[in-house]
Amino acid sequence: MTNLTELQNTAFTAIGPSRIAALSLMALVNQEVENKNTAEVFNLSAKRLENAYKMLSVRLPELLKEADHKFPDAVAEKQKAALDALQPVMNYIRAADGKVHDLPKQSAEFSNHCLFVLEPAVSSFLMEMTQNLLGTQKQRSQTREKDMLEAITSAESVGRNIQLIAFNASIEAARIGDMGKGFAVIATEIRELSGKTQVLLDDIAGFLRT
Repeated sequence: MTNLTELQNTAFTAIGPSRIAALSLMALVNQEVENKNTAEVFNLSAKRLENAYKMLSVRLPELLKEADHKFPDAVAEKQKAALDALQPVMNYIRAADGKVHDLPKQSAEFSNHCLFVLEPAVSSFLMEMTQNLLGTQKQRSQTREKDMLEAITSAESVGRNIQLIAFNASIEAARIGDMGKGFAVIATEIRELSGKTQVLLDDIAGFLRT
């Protein structure tokens, strides 16, 4: 199962830069004269926005499915809001088809969208996503540790029973004399191995309990 902390890092890395990219694109739309860096800024911004859009629309649902996790409705709604906010910006980029001079110019509507719709929507989703994924991973880790401790406790009990059985077998072997010598050796080895296993389990359990 995918670690949700790693999933959060992957999603955040893909989505987070879209906020700066949208503001950079807004600056390009509003600048009056192109300069030597205009094409580079446009291409970088377009790439970041495309990555964010793909993560929100395709990759993130796939990752969540692989991790056997589903966002609560409130977080899912914020994901949709962020995706919806990115859509008009993606339309701008795709309409320009890689040509900076084909971007619409001096658009107050576009600027307002980037500042007051896209940035808040993406930031809000990232915050909710982070809280949900990290919180869920913490709960999973705690449950996993609890299950491991229970399994170790059961193994410790089995180990003690094996030691007791081996000890009783040694006694019975001694009672039957020479015929039981071979069995006594095996019983002793079992008891020693069980003892070593018990020490190892105690060490592991102690580590988990600290």
